[in-house]
Amino acid sequence: MKAVSFLVTSEDHGRPLGDIAADGLGEAGRVAAQRGGLWLGKRRAAASALAIAGETLSVRFPPTHGYCDAPLTLEHIIYEDDDVLVVNKPPACYVGDTPWDTQGSVLAVVQRLLTVRDGIPPVLHLAHQLDFGTSGILVLSKTPRANAPLQTAFARGLAMKQYLAVCSGHPPVTADLVTGHGRAAGGRWRLYDQADIGRVLPDGQRVRLAHTRFTLRRQFANAALVEATPLTGRTHQIRLHLAALGCPILGDERYGGVMDVADLHLTHPLLHAAELQLPHPIHGRSLHLFCPPPPLMLAVIDRLRH
Repeated sequence: MKAVSFLVTSEDHGRPLGDIAADGLGEAGRVAAQRGGLWLGKRRAAASALAIAGETLSVRFPPTHGYCDAPLTLEHIIYEDDDVLVVNKPPACYVGDTPWDTQGSVLAVVQRLLTVRDGIPPVLHLAHQLDFGTSGILVLSKTPRANAPLQTAFARGLAMKQYLAVCSGHPPVTADLVTGHGRAAGGRWRLYDQADIGRVLPDGQRVRLAHTRFTLRRQFANAALVEATPLTGRTHQIRLHLAALGCPILGDERYGGVMDVADLHLTHPLLHAAELQLPHPIHGRSLHLFCPPPPLMLAVIDRLRH
């Protein structure tokens, strides 16, 4: 992501911030303003907000892959009741707002779909997160009374999750990885030794426990389909643990994954949230959800099989 900053002059005082961005940056500035990429300090600003002389306006732009509009339809809803909504998240899209965009996330697109369907805008909240490249089960609350219980279920490990991943190499038939997890000096996520769990890092955060169980489902020539059960919910946990086994996920360029497989070019890690079991936030009965892998993942598996 890149950003361009302007000092609001006395001539621009009282003008809409979106107009200032468009005048200074042309069409790129106009689109950035429309999609929610305007900031005043640490506060996101509306394109219609009026400028005040002396303020610094920052215009934030997306990474090199550009804006991403989650390719969702109502058919991606795999479960819904009065309090809970579960969608099959496509790969290569964000689940919530980013600094450069409030329009294209799963949350924003689902809100628009339900508004059109029901005639009133819903009150939706994400119960948990999935990475940009990860596909599969994503849970949202539809009512305030459901939001806190759902988030608590994920935070306290009451939500049992199973993922499918296609990785390189020959992973063990079963593996149980327990490590530390935290930021590296450059800000990226990394693993630490178990002895480091609890240690305070330079950024003030502590090294936290990361625990994943793996089961080999299918071994190919030099790749494998594995099932991953995360017993903690750290950022990039499954990706980091498979890389630590010497078997990075295919398409996971950040952690050493191969990007071209069987004449297919991958643009994201082949990681899929396939199964989830959790207590319903209102009546407490168990919800057991399943979600098939996306077409690209299935195509890669099919080619590896042959």
